[in-house]
Amino acid sequence: MATVVRLGVQAVDGECIPVPSLEIGCRYKYVRRPSTWSLECTNGDGLVWFHGEHQEPPVEVDLFVGDQFCDTFPVEDGTIVVLEL
Repeated sequence: MATVVRLGVQAVDGECIPVPSLEIGCRYKYVRRPSTWSLECTNGDGLVWFHGEHQEPPVEVDLFVGDQFCDTFPVEDGTIVVLEL
């Protein structure tokens, strides 16, 4: 049975101004399965939603801006992570 996860990422600059049109990479990590990857761009409000089905519930997610690793976060459905760039 697949698990549906919706994860939001809000990208802001050092003055907390949203960053639009930014490519965000999301690498989901699982206990027993290989990681999976998703790539999306932020909207005009600096927000992007990753929404998908997973064969196993993801335990954490690595976030990237372009090729740059930002941080690792626990995964909970509906969470919004704020990335300050």
